[in-house]
Amino acid sequence: MSYSKNKVTSIQTLIQNFFLERLIQQRGVTSRTIESYRDTFKIYIKYLQEMFNISVENIDISDFSQDKVLLFLKYLEENRNNKPITLNNRLSVIHTFMKYVAEQAPEYSNIAKKTIMIPFKKQETKIIEYISKEEFKAMINQSDDSTYLGLRDKVMLMILYNTGIRVSELISLNWKSFKEIENNKSTYLFVTGKGRKERTLPLWKSTTELVKEYVHTYQLQNKTTIFINKNNSALTRSGVRFRIEKLLLMASHECPSLLEKNISVHTFRHSVAMNLLQAGVDISTIAIWLGHNSIETTHKYMVADLEIKRKAVEKAGIIDNSVSKYKPSNDLLEFLSKL
Repeated sequence: MSYSKNKVTSIQTLIQNFFLERLIQQRGVTSRTIESYRDTFKIYIKYLQEMFNISVENIDISDFSQDKVLLFLKYLEENRNNKPITLNNRLSVIHTFMKYVAEQAPEYSNIAKKTIMIPFKKQETKIIEYISKEEFKAMINQSDDSTYLGLRDKVMLMILYNTGIRVSELISLNWKSFKEIENNKSTYLFVTGKGRKERTLPLWKSTTELVKEYVHTYQLQNKTTIFINKNNSALTRSGVRFRIEKLLLMASHECPSLLEKNISVHTFRHSVAMNLLQAGVDISTIAIWLGHNSIETTHKYMVADLEIKRKAVEKAGIIDNSVSKYKPSNDLLEFLSKL
């Protein structure tokens, strides 16, 4: 594909084709990934406008140079208090775009290669927190299953602690997501995760019985999602977070150790991974269970498990050293806003 020498056409063509061709058509990324990439571009364009007085019409590919991107990352860290994980996410988007630029517009390859060389910021390694069985029981005890909200929350907790699915996957579940396998009389949860990858997860008998009671009691068989809020709309990600935080606060009176942990919805994924690891399940199976693209992502749980064991040994006083609806637009910002 050839690009016009006109600055506006060139940058708009590169960015829009990056979204339309590379991300959507070729890679088939999810809407959440599109939103993440879109937000990075919008923030960067706004940064160029405010800090360099460059209007969107005059943005050139040279504005994605190594020097300017480094200044942008410094701005995010110092002015917006972005953490390393956010900085690395923004940089990853720019890296991916510049690789596309080098491939599609070789005349810009020198600029692209230098920008791609910007290293990711080192992230502080934190001990992975997870919810113990006693703490989970305390949370479950706070749900009054004689009411709709109470039973819904209990089902939500059981599915999260049983499967470790992502919150985006949780709120997308409907009755068809649950299927009984006649051969072994077990129920499995069918989930579509990141990158539209499908995986099948076994459910505990207690989880299955609770889901059936909930769905049949409140006639949710034909709903687009089984998790409905009090306004009869689909429960949102923020709605799940709100309910979990409320249950945590209530459960902390029964189990004070919950107050010592920074627990979020994502902690349930950590909990499932740690439970599987400590039960002897191999790391490759855990990676498939959680829907990780790389086993390296799952490896952190093995490191966390070893650290927990090391601290237990120290506490015991033992020394052990072994341990496509999108369309192009002439206005770049308008195009990004519609993604």
